[in-house]
Amino acid sequence: MNQRITKNYQFNYDLKQLRAFLEVAKVKSFSKAAENLFISQPAISRKISQLEEALNCQLFIRENNTVTLTPAGEELRNKLPKIFDNLTGITESLTSLTKYNKLKIGYTCAAMSSFLPNLIRKTTDKLPGYELIFSEDNTTGLINKVLENNIHCAFIMAQPKHENLITINIRSESMGLMIPDNHPFNSLNEIPIELLKQETIILFPRPQNPSLYDHILEHFHNKNFMPKAIREADSCNAIFGFVAAETGVAFIAESMAGLCMKGTSYKPISQPGPEIKFSFISNRFFLEDWHVTFERLISENYCDDSSFYLNQMDTSFIIQNNL
Repeated sequence: MNQRITKNYQFNYDLKQLRAFLEVAKVKSFSKAAENLFISQPAISRKISQLEEALNCQLFIRENNTVTLTPAGEELRNKLPKIFDNLTGITESLTSLTKYNKLKIGYTCAAMSSFLPNLIRKTTDKLPGYELIFSEDNTTGLINKVLENNIHCAFIMAQPKHENLITINIRSESMGLMIPDNHPFNSLNEIPIELLKQETIILFPRPQNPSLYDHILEHFHNKNFMPKAIREADSCNAIFGFVAAETGVAFIAESMAGLCMKGTSYKPISQPGPEIKFSFISNRFFLEDWHVTFERLISENYCDDSSFYLNQMDTSFIIQNNL
C-alpha cells in the first residue's frame, strides 16, 4: 500500500513546466511567453517538450509561425488555473497560521542585560501558543519597527508618548561609568558628574535614542559644563572597545557592570545622576491576547507604583476590537 501511495504522488513534470505551458497558451507565442517569464525561447521550448513527453500527448500545434492548442492542451489549460489557485490558497493559509503564532519581540542590549531575561522566563510558560522571536536594535529603530508593524512589541530605553503606541513604563535604572583600568577614577568609590569636565565621553549617536542622549547632556548643563569631547559609537561592543582602548569613558546601565571587558571597570556615579527609563511598547492597532500577558507581568514585577504608565485607553477594549 505504501508503494502505491508513493507512486500516485510521483510526477514526471514540475510546476515550472506547467507555468510555462499556461503562459504559451495565454499569449499563443513561444517567444512572447519566454520574454514574459524572463527565460530564453529554447528554454521554454524545452520545458514544453518535457511536459508533453511526461504527459504522453501533444499540447500545441505549431504551423506557419502560429501556435494553437490541441484538445489535450485545451483540457490542461482549463484545469490548471484551479490547481494553481488551490496551491496558492494552501500557501497563504499556512503563512497566515504561522504568522499568527509567531510573536516578534525587539529589545535593546541594556534591556537584555537587565530585567528582560527574567521576564522572558516568566512569559514563555504563559504564552504556550506562540513562538517568541527576538531581535536587537537601538531604541529609535525599534520604535519605527513597531509603528510599521514589522515587529509586534519592543523593550526600549525610552518612554515615548505616541498616539499609535501603547507604552508601559518599566522602573528606571541608574547609570554608571565604564572606565579604563588605569584611569584615576579607579581610586574613587563613586564619581561626581562634575569630574567629567575633562573627559571624552563615548555615547551612541543621538538619532539612536534622542531622549536618553539629551537626558545625559542635561546633567552636564545642570552642572554648568560640557565634557572635553564626545565620541560616538554605534553599538555596545564598539563603546566597550573604545573604553578599553583608553579613548574615553562611557555611561552604561548599572546592570551592565558585569559586562565590562578586560581592561575596563565599572564605577557608580554620585546621585542624582543619569538613569535609563525603560518601557514596553506595542502598536495599538495590532494588539492581541499576548499584550495582556505582558501588561500583567510588567505591572506585577517590573514597575514602581509611581512609574507605571499606560496610554490613556483600556487595552482589553482595544484587543477585543482588533480581534
